[in-house]
Amino acid sequence: MTHKNWNDNKIEKLLGDMPGVSDDRPMSEILARLKQDERLISPRRKKSKKWMPALVAVAALLVIGLLVPSMLGQNEVSMKDQSTESKMMKNENADTATRSAEMENASITDGNTDVGTMGRSSVLMADETGGAHNFAIYSKDVIDSTLFHLGLAGDQASSIPVTFSIPNSQIEEDFGFLKPTSYDLYKKYADRLDEGALGFQEYHPYKGDIVADNHVIIHQLPKGHGYDIASASTEVYLNTLQDTFYGYQEVRFENEDGTVAMFSEEGQPSTPLILKSGRNHFNYYLFEQQDGQQFLSSNFSQPQPSLNEALQQMKVKPNDVFQPVIPSTIDFEVKLDDKLTTVKFAQPLDLDSMEPEKAMLMVEGMLLTAASFGEQLQFEGVIQEEWNGFNFSQPLPIPVGSNPLPLLLK
Repeated sequence: MTHKNWNDNKIEKLLGDMPGVSDDRPMSEILARLKQDERLISPRRKKSKKWMPALVAVAALLVIGLLVPSMLGQNEVSMKDQSTESKMMKNENADTATRSAEMENASITDGNTDVGTMGRSSVLMADETGGAHNFAIYSKDVIDSTLFHLGLAGDQASSIPVTFSIPNSQIEEDFGFLKPTSYDLYKKYADRLDEGALGFQEYHPYKGDIVADNHVIIHQLPKGHGYDIASASTEVYLNTLQDTFYGYQEVRFENEDGTVAMFSEEGQPSTPLILKSGRNHFNYYLFEQQDGQQFLSSNFSQPQPSLNEALQQMKVKPNDVFQPVIPSTIDFEVKLDDKLTTVKFAQPLDLDSMEPEKAMLMVEGMLLTAASFGEQLQFEGVIQEEWNGFNFSQPLPIPVGSNPLPLLLK
C-alpha cells in the first residue's frame, strides 16, 4: 500500500470514523494531578541546576591544578635560569675585576708600588711598535726620580750593572727625605729585592754588616762568608760592590772584631777597593742570561787604556761569555777634543737596515763606553737624523745608568 492515492476526502473520512475522546474527570482532580506531576518533575530540575555550578567549579579546579604547577615549574626554571645567568654575569664581572686588579696590582709588592712603573716584560722585551727597548737610562728619564745602582750576580760569574729609577714620592715616603745615598738605598731595598723575579741569583744583601763612615763603606765579614772560596767568587763580590756604591771613595774589609779581613785566595790582608762610581774605563758587550735576557756589561770589569781602543775593541768577541755589539763590517774613526768625542763612520750607517735590538745595543753600548770615560759622543755619517728617540744631528745624551729594571720587592 502506497501513499499516492491519499486525498483530503479519505483523510476526513478516516478522522470521522475515529471514536470520540472525552475526559469525565472533574476539573479539581485534573488540577490536583497536575500539581502532583509538578512536584515530581520540579525537584529533578532544581537538583540539576544545583549540581551544574559544582561541576563547573570542580572542572575549574582541575584545570587550575594542572596549569598552576606547570606555570610554577616554568617560572621556577625561568628564575633558576635568571639566577644562573645572573651568577654567571657576576662571576664574569668578578673575573674581569680580578684580572683588572691583578694587572693593576702586578707592580705592587708588600704594600709598595713597583716603582719601576713598568712590568718586567715591558722593560726587558722590545716594545709593541717594533722598536728596541733601552739598555741605558738618561737624565731626561729620571726627572723627579732617584737612581739606585746595583751589581747583580749573572749566570757566568759576572756582575751585571743594573739601574732602578725610584720616584721621589716613593723615596720621601720610605726615607722621609730626598737624596738618600747609595748606602741608604742599599740598606733600605737590598734585602727585599726579588732578584729571582728579575732572572738573577739571590745574592743580596751581603753577608755580615755594612756601615758607612763618611766617604767609606766598611764591610764587616762573618766567618765562612764564602766570598773568597775561589777567584771567581771574589771577582763577582768585588765587582758587585763597584757597581753598587756610587758616590763613595772606597770599601774596606774587616772581620767582626774590627781587624783587617784576609781573603784566603790572596793569602794576605785585604786592601781597600777603590770605588769609581761608573768612571771605570770599561767598554760594553752583549751578555745573555740563560733565560734569554740581554744586558750590556763590561768584559769582567777589565779597564781599557783609551776610549778609542775601547770602542774599536767592541767589534771583537772577547771570549765565549760576551758578544760584540758593533758589527765587524762597520768602520769608524774616533776624534777626541776637550768637550766632545766624534765617531765618524767610514760608510753611511743605515740603522734601519739592522735589527732594531742589535742597532740599539750598538748605539747604547758605545754611549755607555764613552760615559765610562766621562765623555759625550757625536755620531757623523748616520743616514737617519732621528731614530728611536736619538737625534743624530746633535751630540748624543750621556747615560746615567745601564740596564734599567723595575724595582721588584718581596
